Amino acid sequence: MPSAAEVGRRLKEVRREKSMTLKQVADSSGMSPTHISEIERGKTSPTVGALRKIARALGKDTAFFVEDRPLPKVSVVKKEDRQDLLLKGSGESFINAKGLTDGIPAGRVEAVLIDDKQGASIEPDNREGEEAVIVLQGSVSITVGEETYELNQGDCLHYGAKAEHSMVLTGDGKNRALWVKVKPGAIRW
Repeated sequence: MPSAAEVGRRLKEVRREKSMTLKQVADSSGMSPTHISEIERGKTSPTVGALRKIARALGKDTAFFVEDRPLPKVSVVKKEDRQDLLLKGSGESFINAKGLTDGIPAGRVEAVLIDDKQGASIEPDNREGEEAVIVLQGSVSITVGEETYELNQGDCLHYGAKAEHSMVLTGDGKNRALWVKVKPGAIRW
């Protein structure tokens, strides 16, 4: 969790980007301009409730103000800078993958490039949000709930991630798939 000074800096930066005065934020949030000023200057830490009100008044997700590390507004991950990932597979195994996204403030989308051989698999899991998988090379078998879907190159599957789901790479040799995870909450385009 960032310091009170960092939370205040982020709040002030957003307020100024939106060309809003302290009074306008106060009127929209139901808080006093003095209290918002104290938060911006790092003199006091906002309660979760206060931060939610201020975030709503500024049109931001509360998470934006409390991300552990400052994240860029736009994240670019060059091909040569992709982070190697080992995704938990079945039993003691792992699946080779590359991180395609690095994150933005209050970001909800994560993209991973799965790149492994036949037989590699991800154990059943479930989480809030949605996921989509598009097969780039080879084939993949994905079970969502009680239904199994066989996907070949170019095929795409989109599902609610709350349903138990698992994946097995089934193509001969190398299999590549783009796996996109969307965390719960509204995405504002």
